[in-house]
Amino acid sequence: MRQRQKSLRKILALQGQLKDLSAWRLAALDQERAALDATQRETIEAIDRDAISQGIIVVSATRRLRNLDKRITALKAEQVAQAQRAQEQARRAKLAERLVENVEAGLRSRRERVDLADLIDRSLAGKTASPA
Repeated sequence: MRQRQKSLRKILALQGQLKDLSAWRLAALDQERAALDATQRETIEAIDRDAISQGIIVVSATRRLRNLDKRITALKAEQVAQAQRAQEQARRAKLAERLVENVEAGLRSRRERVDLADLIDRSLAGKTASPA
């Protein structure tokens, strides 16, 4: 039972690390998306400022906006998938935590039964040893 407890504790630690890694990846995707959104807004503002005076820049900026939009769309899909992976890792970590708690509770229960049996044996041994 102790070996199982050690194994489950290792699994719990690994699941915790995987959960953290998944959450960090999701945060990185959020930051990347925010940066792309900001770049897209800046490009649109530049087009608005320079649209009348410089037609060549408008074509280039429009192409850039299309590319940004494609990247943002792909990033949104990746974010959704990563959010699902993060939730799954959180569920697995919670399951590992419950398994460890159950094994530890079993160990405590077993130890309590052994202690109670020892106490009963000592108590009975004390009564039979005394001259009455």
